[in-house]
Amino acid sequence: MNTRTRVAAVAATLATALSGAALVPTQVDAAGRVPAVRATALDASIRLSTHHVAAGLVRFRVLAPSGNHTLQLFRLRKGYTLGMFERDVENAFMGMVGAVRRVDRRVLWAGGAMAKAQHPGRFAQVLTAGTYYLFDQGGPGITKLTVTGRVAPRVGPATSSTIVGTDRDRFRAPAAIPRQGWTLFRDISAEPHYLVLQHVKRGTTRAQVRSFVKSMGGGKPAWVRRGQASSGVISGHTQTRFHYNLPRGQYLLSCWWPSDETGMPHATMGMYRMVNLR
Repeated sequence: MNTRTRVAAVAATLATALSGAALVPTQVDAAGRVPAVRATALDASIRLSTHHVAAGLVRFRVLAPSGNHTLQLFRLRKGYTLGMFERDVENAFMGMVGAVRRVDRRVLWAGGAMAKAQHPGRFAQVLTAGTYYLFDQGGPGITKLTVTGRVAPRVGPATSSTIVGTDRDRFRAPAAIPRQGWTLFRDISAEPHYLVLQHVKRGTTRAQVRSFVKSMGGGKPAWVRRGQASSGVISGHTQTRFHYNLPRGQYLLSCWWPSDETGMPHATMGMYRMVNLR
């Protein structure tokens, strides 16, 4: 197995261990301001009951009757087709730098959320007019969402913490954050990032994580515990809000997006951090 294949395998293994959609007609939240889209991720499809939403801040609620799913929202830049996108995404996670650069620069990544049975996910994103796509990171489902009109000012959900992805492939975050609520995830770098919060054994160290990543070992690390959430991918110089509800304890923040310089996942370059959920 070559290095790139091993990296992809380890990234997939840990992302799974660390580890989105049918829409109903647009509704308005209790405050009468923010359109709400409810989505249900099925094993092989994403069924839509509406293909339109008004521009501005939109709240998404992601449901999954069975299995684990992550709904990802994105938009293609002019001249970049869905076929090109699908091919490049596959190659990007095989470490092909040219493909990584294309999906970094020709796709607007707009966040997402994880969901599984009895545990819906939620995220909120400001959308401008245009054609967006939603796809399920855990399956073949993909569908289209059309955003129309001018961006309307809307009040988003209040956030209880802020986590920042930087251009040094690092996270900035408080030492402790609430165990549930809305978090603002901001990417201040030129590359896309995503945020996985993974429950780990109390006392797990960066050295243990680094050793696992460096060894490219397979299987589930002994320090992984049940409980995780993900923000979905966001483009550089953008932000998203996402909601989570997790057990108290120690958590690993990590990003497994491939680098546009090496093709290696950002986590292999040190993009992980420990925090406590209280």
